[in-house]
Amino acid sequence: MGDKEKKKVSEEEARLRTILDSMVEAVYVTDGKGRVTLTNEALDKLLPKEAVGRRAKNVIKNKVLRRAIRRARKKGVAAQVELESTIGERTYSFQAQVSPLPGGSGVVTVLHDVTRLRAADRIRRDFVANASHEIRTPLTAIRGFAETLRDGAINDPEVAVRFLDAIYRHSLRLQRLAEDLTTLAQAESLQHSFDTVTTDVRAICRDSANSLEGAAHAKEIDVVFEIPDEKVVIDISPRALDHALINLIGNAIKYSPRKTKVTVRLKSSEEQVVIEVEDQGPGIPRESRDRIFERFFRVEGGRSPQEAGTGLGLSIARNMIERVGGELALQSEVGKGSLFRITLPLDDDDDDDDDDDD
Repeated sequence: MGDKEKKKVSEEEARLRTILDSMVEAVYVTDGKGRVTLTNEALDKLLPKEAVGRRAKNVIKNKVLRRAIRRARKKGVAAQVELESTIGERTYSFQAQVSPLPGGSGVVTVLHDVTRLRAADRIRRDFVANASHEIRTPLTAIRGFAETLRDGAINDPEVAVRFLDAIYRHSLRLQRLAEDLTTLAQAESLQHSFDTVTTDVRAICRDSANSLEGAAHAKEIDVVFEIPDEKVVIDISPRALDHALINLIGNAIKYSPRKTKVTVRLKSSEEQVVIEVEDQGPGIPRESRDRIFERFFRVEGGRSPQEAGTGLGLSIARNMIERVGGELALQSEVGKGSLFRITLPLDDDDDDDDDDDD
């Protein structure tokens, strides 16, 4: 082979390598004996150690994938399969395209990582199942009471009043659920915008708490404000912040025993504004803290059936705060209460001015 031919081959190899390494999908090629001869960067980043030279079955360990590669190598049959495989400490979901090379010289396997897509599918299925359950429960009760009234109970004034009160309570539960579902959809939708205006955060804290005055009064709970005397002004969506605070303060009131206090605290610095909502409730067990912001998740034994909400409040609060660029965190100790902390970073105008000068 002459110098020109060698240069051409080298250029083609470099071109092939560039194409492979630019792919998002993980790719590996095996020879006729099932050993890996070529990989791309996506696969190398995925695996904890070098794949070249290893048998294909030991690279991505999965029976379905192993059979597909063997069939492609021995019978020349291409296949597309879905699989799960644990790599390191993480479990991945893949769509794999397995294709034989000409002449039985090997197999090309392309792995498309669909882990997030499958997780989103599970979340959606769980959400539909939970929402259906939450809707079905009050609907079943309303139907049962209405049928009993229709069948003659309406003629007994005492029974009729009791059943109508129950229908009213369950209809309010359905209304709250519908409103929370709408609010959560808005918080999660990138198409829904929250207008940002210059806002005094102190006023939002007080207004949100005051709107829950009736619930606090019913349990003789004292809502205490620890707020600066001077204004705390930031550019934010007051509507989004109000949604978050109403859910956090309302949640604190529901969890708190009678004749305790809920503290709404506001602090600010040059870098950030921090809002804290602290209660004296039962606290959240460690095993539940990672899931507390999930839709419809409830801490077992945390509240009575009469106090139970829709299970969407904390999820709404988290999504609202994230939509305005903040963070929502939890500190809790069983038997001593919970503290939810909203952190809102302040924009650095100096950096923006520097960018404009460039």
